[in-house]
Amino acid sequence: MLKVQNFSYHNHTNFSDGKCSLKEMVEQAKKIGFCEMGISDHLIVHKNIEQSPSWPKLSGRYASTVYRKDFKKCLPEFQRHCEEIRKISKQEKIKLYVGFEVDFFTYEGWLEELKEFLSQLDYDYLVSGNHFMSNEKGDTIINIDCIKGITDTIKDLPEYIANHFGAMKKSAESGLYSFLAHIDYIRKLGDNICGPHQYVENKIEVLKVLQENNMGIEISTKGLRKINDFYPCSEILDKIAELGIKTVISDDAHNIDELGSDFEKAEKELTKHNITHRLKF
Repeated sequence: MLKVQNFSYHNHTNFSDGKCSLKEMVEQAKKIGFCEMGISDHLIVHKNIEQSPSWPKLSGRYASTVYRKDFKKCLPEFQRHCEEIRKISKQEKIKLYVGFEVDFFTYEGWLEELKEFLSQLDYDYLVSGNHFMSNEKGDTIINIDCIKGITDTIKDLPEYIANHFGAMKKSAESGLYSFLAHIDYIRKLGDNICGPHQYVENKIEVLKVLQENNMGIEISTKGLRKINDFYPCSEILDKIAELGIKTVISDDAHNIDELGSDFEKAEKELTKHNITHRLKF
């Protein structure tokens, strides 16, 4: 009988862009037999986010609960969220880890601000989840989900994509994160921009830094829902196996129906690629 991972460390509540409350997500986790769960709502803070070319679209999508420009102003909200997770964990008698999915930005001073912010939070782990591309300095960012329709106006798009993978490398080098989310998330833009066989060397460079820093990576079943394939693709899974990077299955759930979705398929995929080094807190 196939043994299936019975926990998830990458999911979202309505504190950020999830559709369900923390309590609803926890109740569903218990219902489907999870032994524990990590809550990893978004932590996305960039000083120039409102100047992003993608802001007109972002401002209408969870602007007040996902995208922020000032660490100090949003600190009390995140502190209360941590407290709520600890409280629900005791009430529901299930081990809950307090985590955040953090986009890594590269402009001067950002990392120091993040560390100061984190020092004031009662959290357990971070997921490196990168949804933006940037220029070389990191002060101009473009959201991947909002790029359609503006690609023709971005003459240096390949540079932005390369910097996207560069930010992942820097997140691993920071030592702050437990694992990397959806390494090839950018595939959702289509094969004409970043297909599975494009930017392979960039992705492999990221994997090597993960290995060097003993940081894990996820195989995300969300890819099945978005592009009918796992994040990451088969070629990258083979490289993960070769490098012995510890791997965790993620659902990237944004509602109760997505919790634990397609975990059995993911287990079979990991077996297919001889990935045995697994991540568990």
